[in-house]
Amino acid sequence: MKIHIELKKKRYILYAAIIALLGVVGANISILHTNADKITKHIEYKSFLTQLIAVFRVSITNKEGNGIFYQLMAAGLFILFLIVFSYKYKYTVREVISAAILSILYGFCMWIGTVFSHRESWDYFLRNKYVMLLNAFYMLGNAIILFGILLLLCRVILRISETDNQTEHSLKRVFLTCVLVLFVLWLPYYISMWPATIHGDFLMQVLQLFHYPTMLQHQLTSDGVNVLYSNDHPFLHTQLVGLFIKFGIKINNKALGYGMYTFLQMTAYIGGISAIITTLYKFGANHRILKAALGAYALFPVFPLYAIMVGGDSFFALFFLWFMVGILWIFKTQGEVLKNIKFDIFFAVIVFLMSASKNQGIYIALVTLVFCVICLKKYRIKILVTMFVPIFIFQFAYTGLLFKAARVSTVGKQEALSVCFQQTARYIKYYKDEVTKEEKNAINKVLDYEKIGNKYNPELADPVKETYKTSATSTDLNNYFSVWLKMGLKHPVEYIEAFIANTYAYYAPLLTTNRGLYLKLNSMKFYKKTRPWVKDTIPQTFINKNNCESPRRLKKIRKTVITFCKLTYHIPVINWLYNPGIITWLMFMAFFVFWTRKEYDSMITFIPLLLIFGICLLSPKNNNLRYIYPTCCMIPAMLAAAFGEKNPDL
Repeated sequence: MKIHIELKKKRYILYAAIIALLGVVGANISILHTNADKITKHIEYKSFLTQLIAVFRVSITNKEGNGIFYQLMAAGLFILFLIVFSYKYKYTVREVISAAILSILYGFCMWIGTVFSHRESWDYFLRNKYVMLLNAFYMLGNAIILFGILLLLCRVILRISETDNQTEHSLKRVFLTCVLVLFVLWLPYYISMWPATIHGDFLMQVLQLFHYPTMLQHQLTSDGVNVLYSNDHPFLHTQLVGLFIKFGIKINNKALGYGMYTFLQMTAYIGGISAIITTLYKFGANHRILKAALGAYALFPVFPLYAIMVGGDSFFALFFLWFMVGILWIFKTQGEVLKNIKFDIFFAVIVFLMSASKNQGIYIALVTLVFCVICLKKYRIKILVTMFVPIFIFQFAYTGLLFKAARVSTVGKQEALSVCFQQTARYIKYYKDEVTKEEKNAINKVLDYEKIGNKYNPELADPVKETYKTSATSTDLNNYFSVWLKMGLKHPVEYIEAFIANTYAYYAPLLTTNRGLYLKLNSMKFYKKTRPWVKDTIPQTFINKNNCESPRRLKKIRKTVITFCKLTYHIPVINWLYNPGIITWLMFMAFFVFWTRKEYDSMITFIPLLLIFGICLLSPKNNNLRYIYPTCCMIPAMLAAAFGEKNPDL
């Protein structure tokens, strides 16, 4: 039996006005620049209420020139809640409570982001009771905004799901239409940015391709003799792009080699996105919403630009996209699709390629495998064959036999320990006097104790990881972890703050511009300028031979497109998909919709996306779009799925 919540009609306006006022004032409180200590000193009457009012008044009036913005925001919130309260549909307790919990979490994340984007600690914002109350009101204001949006979303989705879909078309026609639309609208990016955009890290793969020594974070990753490649950058990607690079060098047209590869990758992206939309079409998603999703994929620059980027992250996102196609089919059919041998072969190949395209891929495949086995008991054998077999081949034949034969080194242990290293460095920075001689020695066998405190960067773990000692044994690491745990128990707040400072941008949806696009055609000459070790180890003849530049006739066009792309950083809605925090919360909102509608099978399809989010939290760099880009690729599709039919006819 459902319990519904309905407000009295005569109180709609009053409730909407009060909540709108609380929301706009709370969300715009200045917690960064309000000097509560200074204000309270000049209050004649020292009562708590008097001082609180004074602090509060200053906190909402210190932003000059925003009066019109506040008024428009208040009017918008008033209209929003007026619509929410006056809707003919009643709200269930499940919807209200779920929306409230998610909104409170959102408010807290906004506060976290605001605090840690300006300081590396929350101490300043917890210094007295007045500031703490301002913080609470700030979180409440932001929570109110999302609460209204979520409640409205519940009703809008219900209305959309009740509408009939338009004329049905064949899946082949839908797929080809999507392919045509994407190809036509992406082609200008491909032509103007010819032959590619190249991520700076890929140039290390070029050096490995021709068996030159390479270094990462002051650590030798390949010596060109005993070790030819490092899987820090996927070996599969190195070899695949290498075929096109060598072809370009052979015909004395390096640009053509890169251009052929980016065309292949772009085509595969177009196919993957088209397959996602076609899959959702097959299982009853609203046609109008699917058209909007296709429009987002076609018009948002982030998608075509990553499709033509030569780099490990775009390579991994491609196979993750196709992996999600398979996951959607498996759960939408309750495993029935696994009876199709062609699908089994396709999905097994994709699982292997995703695992080989980035080190994290194998963990995503394994965790998803576990959930598939638990949820689809009827098809356990089929699942184990299609998922476990390629995982087994990857683990023992690919990274085992092949890596040994091709002289490929695996990822260093330090790459998985960014969080721990950051916490240790922060502890030493602030509590160095409390470190015992034994603790110092244990740390020093893994990291350079004397350097890590000064090298500590709250939002980047690389400076600390640079001090990692490859000579560290398993015993050394075990001793380090013992010290790490002991220090954490002694000062747990510092560990929490170290984690937040290095991750907040992945869950704090700050409405600020985040530059996540890669628009440069980075060349070997660029790499020589930015990597001092290249000057001493790499011959100039090699640099000249492998340097790739954009044709002169396209340079002006390329510059114009780059200017346009940079302009989109400041365009609302479009710039949302440059922001890791907003991407995460768009995912949460889609998840919320499935939760309120009790579509648990659809919720399970979010497991790979949640794993990508978890990997971002363990990554060495805060606020990096390329780490969360696989999730970004799925956002239009998942939002479209959330607006679909409640019980699609399979």
